[in-house]
Amino acid sequence: MRIIKIFLFLLTFALPASATDAALAKILASLNSGQKTLLYQYGTLNTWATPAEADSFWRVHQPALGAITPEQGKVLATELLNNTTLSYDIRKPSRLQALRGVFTASRLLLGLAALVAAFAAVQLIGRYLPGAWQWLLRNFYPLFRKLFSPQMLSWELLAVALAGIYRGPFIPELILRTIVIHLGLVLLWTQLTAILTRRYFAKQYTHIILQSFDHYNTPLQAFLYVSVPALVTSVAVWWVMQVCPDAWYPYEVIVPAMVGIFTLPPLRNMEKALSRLLFPFSYERLRAKDQRAATYVIISLVVWVLLLLLPVLLKEALLMLTIFLVMALLFISIADVIHSGGKNYIWLQVVALGFLFAVVVTGAQLGQLLLTWTGMGGLLLYVLIKYWELPVMLGWSWKNKKAWGALGMAALIWGIAVLIRSHPEWFTFFPG
Repeated sequence: MRIIKIFLFLLTFALPASATDAALAKILASLNSGQKTLLYQYGTLNTWATPAEADSFWRVHQPALGAITPEQGKVLATELLNNTTLSYDIRKPSRLQALRGVFTASRLLLGLAALVAAFAAVQLIGRYLPGAWQWLLRNFYPLFRKLFSPQMLSWELLAVALAGIYRGPFIPELILRTIVIHLGLVLLWTQLTAILTRRYFAKQYTHIILQSFDHYNTPLQAFLYVSVPALVTSVAVWWVMQVCPDAWYPYEVIVPAMVGIFTLPPLRNMEKALSRLLFPFSYERLRAKDQRAATYVIISLVVWVLLLLLPVLLKEALLMLTIFLVMALLFISIADVIHSGGKNYIWLQVVALGFLFAVVVTGAQLGQLLLTWTGMGGLLLYVLIKYWELPVMLGWSWKNKKAWGALGMAALIWGIAVLIRSHPEWFTFFPG
């Protein structure tokens, strides 16, 4: 009885705080950019200037802030000051920016001029020196044949890839730097695959890679054809992260790394055992490719947990892996996608819902808002998927009733939105 009284006491005191936070959140969401700028400046003055200067600033700019009270203004200013990152954008062209663009354009034009001149020179040689081509072909054909054979071309493109990855981060222009680095990463992955598979055309080695995800290749072949190129590419992306300030490489490194992990020989040999974690109940119609998909999900879940246990949080990699897992679990939790039997279907729903709630809680504990939104978005998608799926499983047919079904789904989404607006504290998982 004492525990119940304590719980009710804490709940009574928590609800006004949540209501106050909800009101402030609504005010913050309604502010325009100018009002946010004023509050940010007010928060800066509260922190670094004297109280008299802060109060003077508030009196001068209070009319632009509407009905916000000084107490609310202090809370909102502190929130903006502590949780805002300034970014500097060019509002209007300046002479220096224009000159910088001119020099960049001139370098690109010089490269284009060189290509056009080389093409014109080749045409002029063919027109005014008709015997030159025959002489070049007769004397240099063996060299050209060797230099541009499929095998040599793969090695040459691999050298180009390494040069692009190594030198690309030091290119000052953002767009050109991004193109060079990503082109180098793509060439590194594809040409390593071509060299290891000894299939030097994209159509050929793509077919071998697809076979590696089925049961056509041995675990060792899958390791050589898929894991080695993918893991080397992930190491290259990791190196780029250390020397390049661009923000998107931490999001990309998890992609080749997971592809490489999926086809490691020990994990390939453990596929049946790992798939039992998602399909614990025996079912005769369970397909081999469904077991492999379940293995990939289990491996991803293990890596997800390991990322949480690392001493340094790799938040970008964790977010990308979370998005993949949310999509994968939502997909395999559909009865028509994987025929695994009734008991396994129920277990898949438990796993999917458990992971989605875990993502929401983890995002709140780590202070990662995008992670929490990913989990909540996954929960919303799960509800919408089951809205269409469960009636069919119970014998209902949506045939000729899809318009009514869409209307019902709109009402369901509207109801969820109203619930969120009416009780925002129920959906706030971050500590105050």
